[in-house]
Amino acid sequence: MAREMTPQEERAWLHFLSGDPMFKNFVANQRMAGENPYQRIASQPICPKCERPGFHHNTGMVCPTCGYNGPVVMKTRKYLREGWWK
Repeated sequence: MAREMTPQEERAWLHFLSGDPMFKNFVANQRMAGENPYQRIASQPICPKCERPGFHHNTGMVCPTCGYNGPVVMKTRKYLREGWWK
């Protein structure tokens, strides 16, 4: 069953989607491919430096927003479920 986002969840998603245009383009391409972009974002690693989703890379992850390149600390799904963004 679907539910509305809380104000905190809405702020978290706006934070995720603000900043780097590369990630906005990634989300737009997921929509065009018929995938649920929120599911796709949830499977991406979260940057420990700027707290935005990044991309998987051979060294772990890379963040297009702040340039972090290192190990995956946590996935976006876990970050949201455990309330790290509050």
